[in-house]
Amino acid sequence: MKRLLFILPFLLLVSFSKLNTIRNSKFVRITSKSELFIKGTSNVKDFICQYNIHNLDAPIKIQYENFDDLIKFEESMLILENNGFDCGGKGINSDFHDLLQSEVYPEIILRLKEIKLKPNQEHSAVALVEIEIAGLKHDYHMETKFYKEQDWLISGRLKLNIKDFDLIAPKKMFGLVVVSDEIEINFNLAIKEL
Repeated sequence: MKRLLFILPFLLLVSFSKLNTIRNSKFVRITSKSELFIKGTSNVKDFICQYNIHNLDAPIKIQYENFDDLIKFEESMLILENNGFDCGGKGINSDFHDLLQSEVYPEIILRLKEIKLKPNQEHSAVALVEIEIAGLKHDYHMETKFYKEQDWLISGRLKLNIKDFDLIAPKKMFGLVVVSDEIEINFNLAIKEL
């Protein structure tokens, strides 16, 4: 009986520990081979706001834990300065900054929360990402593809509604040109481990 009383607390401690996980921390850099852009539509024509990838030259720290087919991240974020986007012209750039309220909220912040590998689908995963725009945060699941060559190549696309962030699409020419509430974030990132 005394032996059982000794073993029971030990078993409880072990059952709540994370023995099957590995905690990791490393630095990565997004290389110049990368591409990130936002696509939008209006009733007149589509537009693309391309991000200047050279703004992302600083090393990024990622912290994560591996759980079989799930990777959980802590403090792993990508900060995009709004003024790093070019939509192709002075007028549309100005509209873009007005929409995002860049004077008050000069950044879009993407926080990677977890990646779940898709069973039986090589190089495919679903990422859980928190996006912060104009001071509001929302979580999104997005399909991603990944490959390892010299660098990690990660690509994905996410459709979201700007109304999720209390943003109002601009109307031009007395309401004749109307921009859609739906936008699409596209990325093809080449990531180098440091």
